[in-house]
Amino acid sequence: MNACRKILLLLCLGLSGMSLWAQNTDRVDFVVRRITRRQDVKHAAFSVCIHNITKDSLVYARNENLAVMPAAINKLFTSAAAYKHLGPKFTFENYLYYSGNIDNQGTLNGDLIIVGSGDPFFCSDRFPHTDSTFHRLAANMRKLGIRKVSGRVYVDTTLYEDEMMHPSWQWSDIGNALGSGACGLNYNENSVDVHVRAGRRVGDPAIITSISPEIKIANHLTTGSRDTSFSVTFFGSPYEDGRICRGVVPLGTADTHFRASLPHPALFMGKAFTQYLRSHGIYVTGEPSTDFEMPKQIKKICIDTSFNLFTITALTTQTNSTLAAESLFKLLGYIRDGHGCYESGRKSLYDYFKELNLNTKDVKMVDGSGLSRNNYVSAYFVTQFLDAVARQPFFWDFASALGISQKMPEYAVIPDIPGGCSLKVKSGIMPGVRNFVGYFTNDDDEMFSFAIMCNNYDCDDLTMDRLIRNIIEEIVKL
Repeated sequence: MNACRKILLLLCLGLSGMSLWAQNTDRVDFVVRRITRRQDVKHAAFSVCIHNITKDSLVYARNENLAVMPAAINKLFTSAAAYKHLGPKFTFENYLYYSGNIDNQGTLNGDLIIVGSGDPFFCSDRFPHTDSTFHRLAANMRKLGIRKVSGRVYVDTTLYEDEMMHPSWQWSDIGNALGSGACGLNYNENSVDVHVRAGRRVGDPAIITSISPEIKIANHLTTGSRDTSFSVTFFGSPYEDGRICRGVVPLGTADTHFRASLPHPALFMGKAFTQYLRSHGIYVTGEPSTDFEMPKQIKKICIDTSFNLFTITALTTQTNSTLAAESLFKLLGYIRDGHGCYESGRKSLYDYFKELNLNTKDVKMVDGSGLSRNNYVSAYFVTQFLDAVARQPFFWDFASALGISQKMPEYAVIPDIPGGCSLKVKSGIMPGVRNFVGYFTNDDDEMFSFAIMCNNYDCDDLTMDRLIRNIIEEIVKL
């Protein structure tokens, strides 16, 4: 009799657990269906998929095979492939060489040659200031006794193709820092810092107060009423002389910071370095150039290294750095077939998907950052990808780099997490696109991957974020 009671008790416990599981997924389904019945969402492409990685089972799915634009979710694919091929301790290495010879008076009878590695944060003002990079390079020149350069600074960008942006990127993106593509040598994150302030009266031109690095900007900004929203957009292609700035600045706005894309990063870096050397006691005779043939004989002055891959991917995912993602994407292409271009990067990513045994019919990738609207992916593919990556040796580095910066408006989707649980979320945001994917671990140490993807909704972004938060609040109860 006691044995029968034990069996009955175990069966009851099992059934109650199944009932609780069903309760949780039923609640997810109730929230999802309530959202999709809204007038401002009912015509949207809305898909949800939740997968239990620990048990290798599908927990919940709705429109999971629907193809939608991923936006910055693409950065997860690029980052994971970079971990696979490069490892978390990888750093970009930028080289400073010289040609010719150094005489007894400290004159370099030749040229300085900077060879870029595609490092997205070379000469960035994000952590060390640009002058710190130049200081390190100049200090190594002084160690060799160089006090004057009879030639010029040449910048080699041949590691990557000349095309900095993908042809499918939108015109309204590519003049802004968001649309700063990657080249063989990047400078100041390929961006221009622009400060503006409003005019005295509504209808007056808004004023650009500073531009750094200095480029030509045709200012078409106007001053709007105090309740007007900011609308500042820069237009212009890579290698053009300058940018056009259009939009509205609210009345009463003091100095406010915006970022345009830098037209020719390598050349601007060469100019800035030449000026730095001249102002710090090393005179350079000629003007910088990117147009040259590498001499047959060169000598190394120094190697300047970047952040490690973990830091780069954290910046890529948490600040949605297009430049960092595209730099890694092209580097993967270079590793694959010796050509750092979009097509080679795409092939490298598809190779990686196949290595993970993923069905590539559910995904289309043309760039590494997700800026192109020609990309598409399904929620099911995303969860399967996250599941596969969770089984890789680099997973904890990959997952630890995920997150949404508290400075981002979409951070509001992050709910309170029960004690003993963890949540890692990546956003994919562009006009009409709100995607949130990631990992959740409950207090039973069960790990889940999830994808909530919405395109072409009619409500405002803050409303959509609030609705998606409602779903995530139910996921963290699983």
